[in-house]
Amino acid sequence: MAGRGPGIISADRPRRGSFASLVDRIAEDVGALDALVFAYCRLSKGQRWALAHAALHDAADPVGALAVLLEAEEDQALRGRLETLLRGHAKIRVSACLRGTPRQGEARLTQSVAGRSETLRVSWNAGEIGRIEIESDDASSFEKGATDDPGEVIDALAPLFWQHIRRGGRLPEGVERFAGFFSVARRAPAQ
Repeated sequence: MAGRGPGIISADRPRRGSFASLVDRIAEDVGALDALVFAYCRLSKGQRWALAHAALHDAADPVGALAVLLEAEEDQALRGRLETLLRGHAKIRVSACLRGTPRQGEARLTQSVAGRSETLRVSWNAGEIGRIEIESDDASSFEKGATDDPGEVIDALAPLFWQHIRRGGRLPEGVERFAGFFSVARRAPAQ
């Protein structure tokens, strides 16, 4: 490997040049977007991960660049790693909606990152969870824009989840992505 220049994720590489220029143009230039996705899809898994890190360090808008790479990625393990990177650098918008009573109802917890929405939807009857599912792009039947205090929705859901888990109920794959709704820090009252 003697004589090769630094790789695309070299730490001492300045943020400039054709790669940074390409990544910065993807929001306005369809040709740049196509070129980035075309190149990304032809790389090995390790090279795609390195390109994602390079985009993270070089892009003026790393969230937009990571979202594009996530959309192009087909490997589930790498998609998970890209989602983690994206969540670490993007502002996450959250909303919650609650309908019903403690005995029967439905709730949704929605989080949006870089234009992608995902909803955890829970319904219960007779005080027991009947359905838990994750929907992409906020495809729930709740009215668009209906928002309740996330803390109040969690106060209604937490005992139902606890009871569901204690009875041996299963949670859908990916439910951990909604753990932030249940965090103490998020729910702490403002001082």
